[in-house]
Amino acid sequence: MIALVLAMDVHGLIGQNNDLPWHYPEDLKYFKELTLNKNVLMGRKTYDSIFNRLGKALPNRQNYVASRHNKPIKDVQLVNDIHSFIKDFKDDLYIIGGKEIFEQSKEYAEYIYITYIKHLYQGDTFINFDYSQFNMKIIKETSDLIFTVYERN
Repeated sequence: MIALVLAMDVHGLIGQNNDLPWHYPEDLKYFKELTLNKNVLMGRKTYDSIFNRLGKALPNRQNYVASRHNKPIKDVQLVNDIHSFIKDFKDDLYIIGGKEIFEQSKEYAEYIYITYIKHLYQGDTFINFDYSQFNMKIIKETSDLIFTVYERN
């Protein structure tokens, strides 16, 4: 199973200066529940953002980082060819960003988990998906967030 996991505001904003422009503990808890003890794939900039916040790779997950460079990263397996990696991957894989990684992997996604932020934020990274091949289900809604999952038809 291949799944994309992300949060976006009402205009499709997903980032600001290689980081999240918001902080919602409930969304972070949801992300952790989805990905804990799972395989996560991210781009180098997303990894750097996580490392800058935590000082390490995401704990209790197998971290894969797509990068054009072969510089080793502690506790991470590097991926040079994202398409081959995803096609050959035999287990569940959660793709967690950023924009370039989402765009390269969206054709493989069986699920897209999106937390919609009900507010507008300032940022520099936006994304748009074609949901025509997916069915959407609302998992949960709060005053600030809508947790959804899109399943491919």
